[in-house]
Amino acid sequence: MGAQHQRVNRLHGALVEPLLIAGVEKPFAIVNATIAIALVGDLHLYGWIPLAVLAHLVLRRITQDDPFTRQIYVKYNQQGDRYEPWPHVRGYRGRRPEGFGRSMAC
Repeated sequence: MGAQHQRVNRLHGALVEPLLIAGVEKPFAIVNATIAIALVGDLHLYGWIPLAVLAHLVLRRITQDDPFTRQIYVKYNQQGDRYEPWPHVRGYRGRRPEGFGRSMAC
């Protein structure tokens, strides 16, 4: 019996990981920077600069723990809280029933 060889292909991390800007997912970094530029540039609220930096650091910490946090959260919000095996006439897809945290986030 000969040794079995497994096929190994290299895959660059940039192909499977989300795009990051300064360690934060691109949509979050763009929203944070846009709000900071609007408040500081237009309204001259210079006190917003430390808050924007702090928000960026918090988002960076969350992304370091799991870079797919946003995608997991979006998938969670699209799912219902219980499994209904049969379709209902009045049923809404992915809508949680009353008492199951319908209007609450994670």
